[in-house]
Amino acid sequence: MRGEGCSKKGLIAWAIAATLIIVFFVAASSVALKKNNTWDESAHILSGYAYVKKGMDWISPLNHPVLGRAISGALPAAFLDLDFDEKVSPEGARGSNFFPYSLKFLYENRVSGDTVLFLSRLGNIILASILGIFVFLWSRELWGIKGAVLSVFLYALCPNIIANASIATTDLPITAFFFISLYFLYGIDAKGLKAWRVIAAAVAIALALASKHTALLLVPIVLALLAIALRREGKKALPYYALLVITVYLCLWAIYGFRFHSGRPDYEPLNWSIFSSSSLMPLFDLLRDWRLLPEAYLYSVAGVVMGASTGRAAFLMGEYSSTGWWYYFIVAFLIKTPIPVLILINASTLYLFAGRERLKYGLWLLVPALIVFTAMSLQKVNIGIRHILPVYPFIFTLTGFVPLIKTKSARAAKSVFIFLIAWYAYSAASIHPHQLAYFNEFIGGPQNGYRYLVDSNLDWGQDLKGLKKYMEDNNIEKIKLAYFGLSDPKYFGIDYEYLPSYAILEPVNVKEAVELKGYFAVSATMLQGVYLADKDYYKVFKGMEPVGNVGYSIFIYDLNN
Repeated sequence: MRGEGCSKKGLIAWAIAATLIIVFFVAASSVALKKNNTWDESAHILSGYAYVKKGMDWISPLNHPVLGRAISGALPAAFLDLDFDEKVSPEGARGSNFFPYSLKFLYENRVSGDTVLFLSRLGNIILASILGIFVFLWSRELWGIKGAVLSVFLYALCPNIIANASIATTDLPITAFFFISLYFLYGIDAKGLKAWRVIAAAVAIALALASKHTALLLVPIVLALLAIALRREGKKALPYYALLVITVYLCLWAIYGFRFHSGRPDYEPLNWSIFSSSSLMPLFDLLRDWRLLPEAYLYSVAGVVMGASTGRAAFLMGEYSSTGWWYYFIVAFLIKTPIPVLILINASTLYLFAGRERLKYGLWLLVPALIVFTAMSLQKVNIGIRHILPVYPFIFTLTGFVPLIKTKSARAAKSVFIFLIAWYAYSAASIHPHQLAYFNEFIGGPQNGYRYLVDSNLDWGQDLKGLKKYMEDNNIEKIKLAYFGLSDPKYFGIDYEYLPSYAILEPVNVKEAVELKGYFAVSATMLQGVYLADKDYYKVFKGMEPVGNVGYSIFIYDLNN
């Protein structure tokens, strides 16, 4: 595949890839502008801003390292002069005001909430665009320019990638840095041990580790590569892998400012007692006593380990669980991935593994994807396909093999391929700007998604702006609202009567009894009762046909007659 980059075809491929990345950037930016904050965003933005601007790594360290959030906070910190209360009580502290204040920081600041939110989201959109370039580069190295164009096409239009790139959370950063880490590790294995490749891989791994703890899955991959290198290169490999480990370690400390914890006067010690029942506490105590890693990083690792083992309330196809299902992500992947991609990835895998010549290339892409998929399936938190988002760049790169497939009927294969590409493009265009709520035709499309999955798969609180527009378009002055999300309808001018929600922090018009008359707006997650003690609280609406929906996540019912 070498030599294609500077040829006429190579230049055309680069031009197509650049165009697709621009399309992606525009589509993600459009979503970012049209949707209000999702449940997690205000917390991520506040935490990221506090770290970038003030070096505060202790206000919300329970489950997240700092970099993924810093990417969201960087542009607001650089370009906006925002009011920020440095005395905000940390998440998890007794009487904490962290989450209420995060909303006020976002929407009650000296700059409009829409501006703060878009700039916060823009960091992920830029990073996702860079990730698209790496998908193109790796696919071109493996399969050539046709495969590279196909891979970046699938990536740029993917509803799940666009949805998660257009919100300020940590799922896109780990997806990007996990894939980029593997790209450079592949280079070490395929092209030989060079110091610059080792350093590039190490920096990417450190960025992944500081973005989200899914990156810890890189550890067994690196160990496996070390074993292979030792067998192939002998002791010659040891200095290079020592360089990799040392660089990762130093970069991780650098991200935390080479501090065990902040020396600021207002620093609040982290509450390690919440993990006292964990059998792993002696290990964490040792790491803390020797100060081998930044304290906030260790604390966030402990939080994820505990959370993964205890689980959270979850919904799947009419069932409820607090510990999840082993097949949750299999179902989510099958119904939230466009069918053309499922067909193409199966074709690519079958033909690739039918011959041995390129089998190694396929394993480089399949094995990391399977590790992520398996690890997420074994843990007990089942709240969204975003937890397996790192799988997607690998399958898009693997699908780049399709143009190399040789069949007996080339004309028929070409016709099927064109049909699948057209189908995919139509699916991508028709769901805009509601990519978060995408479901494929296996279940009848996004209008049926709520029957199978809710929460961040579909309804993450992102459609209050859309609800306001719906009310204006349909002359609805006041509505009875059951909302899932961490926002406040008042920020969007919605006149509502409160229905039990999860969670409007400062509800208005709260009544003991609600008359079943008038217009009702019920979020999909509330409709399914996932976070309510009474799962059937909104059962009366399940048998009704809504008169409309907002972004497929909020259903509108007219009970005036």
